[in-house]
Amino acid sequence: MSTPVRLSLTSHPKYLPLVRAVVQEGCGLAGFDEELTHRILLAVTEAVTNVIRHVYGGDKDKQIEMEVEAEPHVLKLALIDYGTFVDPKQIASRPLEEVRPGGLGVHLIKTTMDHVDYRRNAHGGTTLSLVKNAPAHEESS
Repeated sequence: MSTPVRLSLTSHPKYLPLVRAVVQEGCGLAGFDEELTHRILLAVTEAVTNVIRHVYGGDKDKQIEMEVEAEPHVLKLALIDYGTFVDPKQIASRPLEEVRPGGLGVHLIKTTMDHVDYRRNAHGGTTLSLVKNAPAHEESS
């Protein structure tokens, strides 16, 4: 079992490339191919962007923590915010048939990852747990 990599950063969009670099490295360690890695990077970017926009209202100085754990054939991520917890039933994408920009981040996250779980954390915010298994190993989470 590997040791998780932990990042603590502020909610400024300038840190998205750092988040993406850590996740990309984790995908490589898990043995994911380029296409799957790209999809995971999009999903995680959407998740962090949602925290910045919706949890923190665009404030660039709030705390976000991320944990990434890579094992052969599986990637586990946790995204921790210090905002106000929102009931997961209230977190939804817009209907897919509505043709307009935006609003599909949650759909992208849920269709890319094998496990998506929103929980209230000890800080009163949300911990988003994400797991992706390699396609031939989907039963291992």
